[in-house]
Amino acid sequence: MYGNFKYQQLKNVGISQEKALQMAAFVKVSSFEEGQVIWSKGSKIDAWRFIITGLVAASTESPTGMLMPISIYGEGSWFGEQSIINRKASYADFVCLAPTDVMSISGDIVLELMETQPTFALYLTRLMAWRVQKTSEMLMLMKFGNPCLRVVMGLSLFAEALFYHSDRPPTIGFGLGVEIPVKQKTLADLCGVSRTIFSEFVQKLAAAGWLTISYGKLEILQLPHWHKFSNKQRERKFNDLNPTIEELLKELKSDPA
Repeated sequence: MYGNFKYQQLKNVGISQEKALQMAAFVKVSSFEEGQVIWSKGSKIDAWRFIITGLVAASTESPTGMLMPISIYGEGSWFGEQSIINRKASYADFVCLAPTDVMSISGDIVLELMETQPTFALYLTRLMAWRVQKTSEMLMLMKFGNPCLRVVMGLSLFAEALFYHSDRPPTIGFGLGVEIPVKQKTLADLCGVSRTIFSEFVQKLAAAGWLTISYGKLEILQLPHWHKFSNKQRERKFNDLNPTIEELLKELKSDPA
């Protein structure tokens, strides 16, 4: 099962045809339930994993003890490379936000490929450098930003992860909208705010035409604007993390071109 699919994904990350064919037969596929922890913070990450279906959040604890998402991984994303390459324990809790199927390459094989597959090594090095910068910027926003900034940035994380593969910088265009398959209570918890505060900002975003609410689920609209907005927010200075919702709505409205 997944034979040709596994082979293609291995080739996509720079592994040679011969090696990808050899590896495809041994790559394992595992299933996780919603809410299941793949790795907890401080544990050893033993494999590089690819999401076939599902959604995974890498979260760390806030000063108040709540979990904050610093990365969201959707279908088509690899994750876990940073701890493997640095030979360090997991920096976050990796939790499934939906039923998730993944395929895995053991950490030892990843390190071997770094030595023997130059194109793969270049791919993974660039991926990790981009993600480290993105993660550090998002950590500052989610840790020190005010509630409305955390809510809007949290939603933009999901928009990015669900619409383009978060295993690389975006190189494809955005469509019109994407639904977040996660309950609003869970989204509020991930943004570090109460359900009431989360709903307040969501209603304002909906009234301004940036999302719709249907059967308790949110659909993010006008994705190019969200993408430009999230990139701009990651450049915020430490002393500028207290915007009003009106200011954020104005920034969302700016030309995405």
